[in-house]
Parts: sequence; structure tokens; C-alpha cells
Amino acid sequence: MAQQTAPQGLKASKWLALTAAVLAFSYTFLSRYIWSPLMTDVSNEFAINATQAGLYMSAFFMGYLVTQIPGGLMADKLQPKYILIICTLCSGIATALMSVIPGYVPGLLLRIITGICSGCVMASCSKIVAVNFAPQERAIGMGILLASPPFGITLANSIGNPLNAAMGWRKTFLLVGVLAVVVIAALLLFVKPIPKAPASAAAIKKPGMLEGLKVFFSDPQQLILGLSGFMFMFVTVGFATWANTYAGTLGFTRAQGGMVITAYSIAGIVGSCLSGGIAKRLKMSHKNFLLISLVLMSVMTLVFSFQRSYSALMIAGIVYGFVSYLPSTHYTTLAMQRAGDQHSATAASTQNLLFQISSMVQPAVIGAILDMNNNYALIWYSFFICLVISVVVSFAVKKD
Repeated sequence: MAQQTAPQGLKASKWLALTAAVLAFSYTFLSRYIWSPLMTDVSNEFAINATQAGLYMSAFFMGYLVTQIPGGLMADKLQPKYILIICTLCSGIATALMSVIPGYVPGLLLRIITGICSGCVMASCSKIVAVNFAPQERAIGMGILLASPPFGITLANSIGNPLNAAMGWRKTFLLVGVLAVVVIAALLLFVKPIPKAPASAAAIKKPGMLEGLKVFFSDPQQLILGLSGFMFMFVTVGFATWANTYAGTLGFTRAQGGMVITAYSIAGIVGSCLSGGIAKRLKMSHKNFLLISLVLMSVMTLVFSFQRSYSALMIAGIVYGFVSYLPSTHYTTLAMQRAGDQHSATAASTQNLLFQISSMVQPAVIGAILDMNNNYALIWYSFFICLVISVVVSFAVKKD
């Protein structure tokens, strides 16, 4: 199998290529979560209820899930640079068109389109990391790339309300759509096309379009990683979903609860960026670092649940956020390593699909638990159990 590793020219610009990939991946989360601070004003103008407003986020998510695996297959077969440019352009146009929607239904369709475009991005960004970073440095690149979700979410929540107050929700959507031009410019300037494999090497074996999926699902280790990561993601997304409401049960305001989530997210960005470098500095395998990170998460889950003062809750939230974003890097890096460079994007996108399914079912599961027993402490005990399962399953992962 021909390995798609970077020649010297590509290695020299790997950090610029990574910057462009981070911008592209972050933009998908900015365009996705900009809806949250604008939701109230749009709902008032179109007289839609909370369920309809929530469907705008669900519509994006539906499109996002549909293109996860196709996005990985295309990134392994085609040029990720051009996939990212096309997806970012279409996503930017769809977001900008939200500024002129006459009613609810056109906006719903545009959100689906934006999600479809965004679903292909993670795989192509992962491929750029795989091509530009040597295997021993890949976790560093993936750690920085995987800081994009919390960065994009934090950016959306930080600029959404001020922009909405200054220019209204329509112009805010328009401005976010126009920002796609910046991302496209970075992709054009900093990401180089992947060199084609020599004709003689390509002639040895020409795998089919679905070969990457076959490789992924026929490898028990990928399924073990997927199950462990499913439990891990259940907790990570669960914090952002329920922490604000939980803070309210302790007597804190929504603004105070929001600050805890913001601090958690910022710490998560730092943790993700440093994750690969810390593991490399400590000379730890991905498996061992993953296990330690998950154990730290489980401990901090309980520590956070025991806090009752606002300052203690904030400090615990910062530490919790830092450790909660350490594992993602190593889940994805292990999946890409096991699949090999030829199928790395398919492995990353398929694993991400499993993780995103966890994100989708988590609110319903925790909501059902709270409906049966209105005790918000059960949230953290449920998360602790999920992390214990994740740790136990991760012991079956082979060392890299």
C-alpha cells in the first residue's frame, strides 16, 4: 500500500496547513452554533415555538451525520483541499442566505444544507493532518485540530449576542456567511494538494470506494475504540447540555452557569491543544494516556458534583474542561493509525459518526432519568458510570 506521507516541501508548511484546517473545522461549529444566540429573535419574528426552533439545530445535525462516512471516503480518494473549499463555500452561502429567509421552512432547508456541507469537513481536515505530520507527531496535530469544536462553539456564543444587538439577526447570519471567504483564502494559500502515488505503486492495488469502511468494521480494535469513545462523548457533550441547568438547581443564575460552561470550554481548548504534546513529552503510548485521561475525567466528574460554592464550581469546571478534552486526540489518532494512511480519513469520520450518535441520544437518556427522579445529582453519577465503562473497555485496546 502506498503511504501518503509528506515530502519535505509539505513538511515545511505543515503548521500553516494545520491552521487552515483548524479554521475550516472551527467554521463548521461557528455556523452551527450561531443559531443559539439568535434563536429568540428569529422565533419572535416568525412566531415559532420552542420545538420548531430546536429543529433548526436538529436539521443541521441530521445533514451533518448523513455526510460523515461519505466525507471520509471522498477525503481518502480525492483531494481534501478542494473538498474543504467547496464545502466551506457552500456552507458560507447557505449561512448568508439565512439573512433573507421569508419564513420558517426555507430556513430549515438551509440549515440541512449547511449540515450536509459541514459533515464532510472533519475527515478532510484529519487527512491534512495525516499527510503533513509524521506518525510520531500526528497526535500533536490532531490535538490542535480537535480544539476546533470548543473554539467554534465559544466563538459563536461570544460574538452572537453582541452582533445581534448591534445589527440584528439577519445581518449576523450574513456576516458569519461572509467569514467563509477568510477560511477559503487560508485553504487556497496554505494547503497543498496531496502528491499522487507513483503509477507503478497505484497499479499494485486499487481498493474500491468502500474499502476503508470494510477495513474499519472488520477490525475489532476500531469497534472497541468506538464503544469507549461513545461513552466518553456521552459525558463530554452532556456537561455542555446540563451544566447550566444544574447550576440553577444550586441557586446560581443562568449567567453564572453560562460562565462555568465558558470556562470549561476554554480550558478544553487548551487541553486539546496540549494533549498530543504532553503524551509525547511523557513518552506515553496513546492507550496509556487515554486510560489516565479517562480516569482523571471520572474523578473530576465526582469532584464537580460535590461543589456547592460558585468559586469552587468554577475552579472544578476549569480542571474538568482541561482533562475532558485530553482523550479525543488519542481516540482519533489510534483509529487513523490502525486504518493506515490510505484509509485514515474514513476511519476518523466513521469514528466521529459513532461519537456524534452518542451526542444525539445523550439528551434524551439523561432527560428520561431526570423525569423519573428529579435529582440532578444523578446526572453526574450517570456520567461517572459511563466513564468507568469507557475505562474498562479501553483496557482491551492494544498498545500503539
